[in-house]
Amino acid sequence: MTLASTRSLRRPVGIGLVGILAATLSACTGRGGGQLPPDGPLFTGAASFGFSFSCERSSASVQLQPPTGRLRIQLSYSDHGANPLGSGFAVHGTVDTVTPLIESMFCIGQEPPPGANELIFLGRYRTTSTAPAGFAPACDSDSPVCRFEVIVRDNDRNGAPTSGDFFSVKLSSATAVTAELDPATVFYTRAGLLRSGNLTVD
Repeated sequence: MTLASTRSLRRPVGIGLVGILAATLSACTGRGGGQLPPDGPLFTGAASFGFSFSCERSSASVQLQPPTGRLRIQLSYSDHGANPLGSGFAVHGTVDTVTPLIESMFCIGQEPPPGANELIFLGRYRTTSTAPAGFAPACDSDSPVCRFEVIVRDNDRNGAPTSGDFFSVKLSSATAVTAELDPATVFYTRAGLLRSGNLTVD
């Protein structure tokens, strides 16, 4: 999935958005994990993560009444050192809560653009550790209420561990389901090339 095609989706979820998502998210899968290295004075420790993303496309089924499409997202992310929020922390992300009809429409449609190596997905997260002082108070919860955005880029496309793949995460205090995080709600962001691990985008 290309960054350009996804950037055009950045507006509240609605009928128009569902139509665009159906064309750009169908048949997309991504998975992987690894570590981002420490990054100067802002991030003194490594960050580790793992994720899986899939849209099960039912439109290719030969059944007269194919099953609904399913959107699946899992994310684990841990910052292991001092960072702009304070101390290290960990979160777990899952898919947004949307109606089965909307979820199915996300995952039915045409093939994504050929040669795509980038995936952008959003969902909800919950804290799985003690939150640092700078963490958004409303998001320090055992229930997934606030939203995240992840960008992964499979730069080598060879399926082998590499230090060249790219990972970005943004944590937001927003709770409304939209196709883009409002920059004013983003209180944590970290991005870079992997020090170890591998990302795969199909």
